[in-house]
Amino acid sequence: MGLSFLTPMLLAGAALVAVPLVLHMIMRRKPVKREFPALRFLKERAIANRRRLRLNHLLLLFLRMAALALLAVALARPTLRGAGWLADGEGPVAAVFVFDTAPRMLLREANQTRLEQAAAMAKTLFGKLPPTSKVAVIDTAGGAAAFSPTIAAAAARIDRLAAATPAMSLAQAMADGYRLLETSGLARHEIYVFTDCSRGAWEGTPALEVAAAHPDVGLLYVDVGATSAQNFSIDGIDLASDVMAAGSPLSIEVSTSRVGPDANRAIAVELLAPDGHYARRALKPCGWKQGAAGRVDFEIAGLEPGVRQGRVVIEGTDDLEADDVRFFTVEVGTPARVLVAAAAPAESTGRFIRQAIAPAALAKSGKARFVATLIDVARLDGVPWDGFDGIVIVDPPPLPPRTWELLEQWVAEGRGLVVWLGPNAADAGSFNAAAAERVLGGRIVRVWRSPDGGNFLAPSALDHPILAPFRRVGDAVPWQDFPVERHWEFEPVEMPAAPGRAAAEEAATAAVPVAEYRNGLPAILEHRVGSGTVVTITTPASQPADDPDAWNTLATGFEPWPFVMLANETLLHAIDTADDRNVVAGRPAVLHVGRRDVPAVFVHTPADDDFPAVVDQKRGTVTVTATQVPGNYAVRSGGEVGGVSNGFSANLAPATTDATRLGDGALAAIFGPGHRLARTEAELVRDVNLERIGAELFSWFILLAAVAMAGDWIVANKFYAPRGEADATGRSEEHTSELQSHSDLVCRLLLEKK
Repeated sequence: MGLSFLTPMLLAGAALVAVPLVLHMIMRRKPVKREFPALRFLKERAIANRRRLRLNHLLLLFLRMAALALLAVALARPTLRGAGWLADGEGPVAAVFVFDTAPRMLLREANQTRLEQAAAMAKTLFGKLPPTSKVAVIDTAGGAAAFSPTIAAAAARIDRLAAATPAMSLAQAMADGYRLLETSGLARHEIYVFTDCSRGAWEGTPALEVAAAHPDVGLLYVDVGATSAQNFSIDGIDLASDVMAAGSPLSIEVSTSRVGPDANRAIAVELLAPDGHYARRALKPCGWKQGAAGRVDFEIAGLEPGVRQGRVVIEGTDDLEADDVRFFTVEVGTPARVLVAAAAPAESTGRFIRQAIAPAALAKSGKARFVATLIDVARLDGVPWDGFDGIVIVDPPPLPPRTWELLEQWVAEGRGLVVWLGPNAADAGSFNAAAAERVLGGRIVRVWRSPDGGNFLAPSALDHPILAPFRRVGDAVPWQDFPVERHWEFEPVEMPAAPGRAAAEEAATAAVPVAEYRNGLPAILEHRVGSGTVVTITTPASQPADDPDAWNTLATGFEPWPFVMLANETLLHAIDTADDRNVVAGRPAVLHVGRRDVPAVFVHTPADDDFPAVVDQKRGTVTVTATQVPGNYAVRSGGEVGGVSNGFSANLAPATTDATRLGDGALAAIFGPGHRLARTEAELVRDVNLERIGAELFSWFILLAAVAMAGDWIVANKFYAPRGEADATGRSEEHTSELQSHSDLVCRLLLEKK
């Protein structure tokens, strides 16, 4: 703590305490000589009175001096401030203003967005800044952190703030502000954080961890959040698949939430037409419950082949429009051609996989995702592979090194391979050829047995694209109903480059586990080979239910729908990993252009802008990094015939539109103990004065001065009685003394007579 004065020159008035002292010395009453017969008694009385008067005069002198000193100190306006601040309240400061500019800051209340409210509060603070202060403005949209040339330039920077996809979190923006303050030559540092105090604003690193490293910097949070806003929100959409066969319906699952009272509002699905307008294809009424999550399902049929884009929108308007729409892109085309190579007899060993990925009923009607061709694995290297998008090998025996090398080259060009390992692998020694390990990203070690039936697939997370579709049912996937009694223990291994090929062309990484068994060993692994993907499952799907040596019941158990999903998702992921058709805004999207003779393509953005993007000639892909604006993007080159036509969609992350306010307890956990939070301009000015000027003690010193003056009045009235009463008292004392003297004289005369 430190004590300072706003008007220290007035402290010179404390010198007036010498006036009572001078007056006391000059105006002392001189003693009056009086002669009494009984002089001894009078002298003793005088001595006692003198001592009492001296103490009374000293007390009165102290009260008068204290009153003048307290009055002088009060007029000097003393202030009590925290440690680390300059004593001069008008000295320049280095101040950083940190703004949350996520789309949720467009939430309206009282016809004002949260960002507009933040700008108004910041300009109030600008009026409180001492002259020659250094000011910087930082927002979550990114950009260089630097001090503005003048305060006016910083104010103009605030006027240009706009909501945008965040490039960093609010805590990261604070960290940039602290680093910038360290470069300032000024002694006093301040940082102001403008936030809506929402759940989406403070996901991740708590602010207290950032602020704890800079205890000497004044930190003030400015709450501009809405307290009575009403909002309908689409939290996200989930597509059954972004690649579908012609004739298959598009399944869309829409997640919703509501802030405000219960209400009814419809949700629509619209598809983008060639003329650039959206045509409505479905509409469903929806009941919205306060604070409750909702779900609406759509199935859109009759999509034409090609890349199709659309959006899901909420009917009507509300206080936040940024979360009223979500975009999507799907590719509709002929089913992908897949070669299924199974151990002999192929018709028996490969039937479960073929039926799972291309059911007979759907294949006959042309609605299957894949067209599957089943062959004996012994004929694998004798069949042309160029017409196939993917290969599935079911329970392979040890293959010739030449076959593995051909598979490696074929996958590296951007295709997909799925391998279901089984008993035909025989033993690790004969199966683990160097070429096989380069394709699979590792080697088999031994067969793991769990005869008690207590082992089964148990994915620890559903974040991988293969497992993401299982999130719809979550914990309801009955993996325990399909026990895995035997599986291969697989060891991921990094392999050197193939002979005669540059190491830079090889994928040097080992296979990565995607899902595990209950015993913790890998069940599904992914390995990137060049531009393609290899997915390995360490247990087969090839043995009939009546086989006493069956390794599992994944495909033969009661209602094995998890196996059907798994067979389709592993193949879809292997074939289609290179295309990012639906991404989070701000993250790059990688697309296949289908041709390597095209040097560049043009990207058309939702903001109606066009810019070129270079095609990677080696991989035949284009990477688009400018995806900050949510919406549908088109990627084109050439004409309608023979040209490139692709696209993707970018959607805001749920946190960027989550304006749910946090309670005081949650804010205390994020900001830390002792944090300061201003919600109004009055609180803002008060907190700034407390930190920059301090807590003024004027009223307390004035009160103490008044008490001292009142004490002076009381003591003076008591010590200096009216002159008449004093004379009467004096005469009474003289008369008493005379009587005492006469009494003493009479006593002496009587004694002499005796």
